[in-house]
Amino acid sequence: MDITDLNSYTGGFIGLISSAGPVAKAVVFVLLFFSVVSWTIFLYKWRQLSSVESDGDKFIRLARDSDSFKRLTTVYAENPDSPFYKLLANAYKEVTIRQKDGHTDAREVLTAVENILKATVAEETSRLERRLSFLATTANTAPFIGLFGTVWGIVDSFREIGLRGTTSLAVVAPGISEALITTALGLATAIPAVIFYNYHTNRLRSIASKMENASAYIVNLLSR
Repeated sequence: MDITDLNSYTGGFIGLISSAGPVAKAVVFVLLFFSVVSWTIFLYKWRQLSSVESDGDKFIRLARDSDSFKRLTTVYAENPDSPFYKLLANAYKEVTIRQKDGHTDAREVLTAVENILKATVAEETSRLERRLSFLATTANTAPFIGLFGTVWGIVDSFREIGLRGTTSLAVVAPGISEALITTALGLATAIPAVIFYNYHTNRLRSIASKMENASAYIVNLLSR
């Protein structure tokens, strides 16, 4: 496709949108909004989860090679945005508080640390899941929004037929065009959102599993 064809295609598409009725334009605007936000969330989450996965691999490697909890706190670099740093920091804080309060029962301390680690894993998993619900909402609602535009376009065509008393292509084409555009945009918005949601959900499961493994390593080091 050369530049002339591309400009003609783009102009034709924009022309169809500009000539559409107010309802069809509103549907297109809503779907474009959902699409832009979905892509933004996907890219943001991809960067965020990639960083967390990389830090998780590093943390587990250091925890596996450390011979004591103190050694792990020394060699692991501070990273306040990382769930794995928060696991380590919360465990250290809990141990310090217990020691200051005079708790010397090792089993009691380990139980308290296990509880705080479980709570931290749940909190961090919930934090990483933020904004993903929008992808699920987009995947579920976009096809129906597009379907609404489809139905409205067909109704428009029938109304024009009734008003003009003819079924010529010139009469029904505008409404059918609106119907096809909104249908296509609805699917084009929903399909990527489904893929993005499933992709990030699977990555979150993997990260949650790494956090549980990291918790087990922390408890094991403390038990020594």
